[in-house]
Amino acid sequence: MALAHPGLRLLFLCAAVLLVVHQLPGCARASDPDILTDFVVPQDLADPSQLNGTFFTYTRLVSGNAGDPAKFTATKATAAEFPALLGQSVSFAALVFGAGTVNPTHIHPRASELLVVVQGALFVGLVDAARNGTLHTATLQAGDMFVFPKGMVHFQSNNGTDVARAFSAFGSASPGTISLPTELFETGIDDHVLEKSFHTDQATVDALKHDLQQAPAPAPPQNSAPVVAFVGARLAAVMLCVSTAFSLVL
Repeated sequence: MALAHPGLRLLFLCAAVLLVVHQLPGCARASDPDILTDFVVPQDLADPSQLNGTFFTYTRLVSGNAGDPAKFTATKATAAEFPALLGQSVSFAALVFGAGTVNPTHIHPRASELLVVVQGALFVGLVDAARNGTLHTATLQAGDMFVFPKGMVHFQSNNGTDVARAFSAFGSASPGTISLPTELFETGIDDHVLEKSFHTDQATVDALKHDLQQAPAPAPPQNSAPVVAFVGARLAAVMLCVSTAFSLVL
């Protein structure tokens, strides 16, 4: 059926543009995009015909994590480390827990996590916000699995005297990690706010900040200003297109 009205034609064109914008990199999303191809070819690959098995291979997940017996260490295979995962809605992490160490309370905002213990034992837990903050815990042995639903506060702890190891699978190529201790005490929140929030005093807040500063600092965020400006310009053009189409239709 032909669309004789110019406004309708423009409206359908804008719908197509919106679909394309949604697929373009740089747009903020709460989950992985639904790609229109089997996989995403890297933009810096001059000749896609040269793509080979190396692109689909990642070798640093385990070899990159020797594991310090006195610390908790983790290596990731996300889209940042393994570009072939972009658009595949899956990623992995290798976790090594020294005796008495913990993976502090944290959140993965874009993915659920499925953890399997492969060595030793782990005490794990999650906070069920939908049930008034009920804490669900379990002690896992080698071969046991535990699922942490997306967005829930959770932790893992090695309460034993030997090293424990685990692998985690995520339902996103970029699951993200928000460490609660870091976000609360290392992002510049006013001490007065923290004192009132935790019903404590300045000395305790200072002590917590001091202890956290002993750990390696997280990598600084990449400068996203150019991307935000580019995406903003695209969206502004789309909105102008849509408003023009509706004015013609009406």
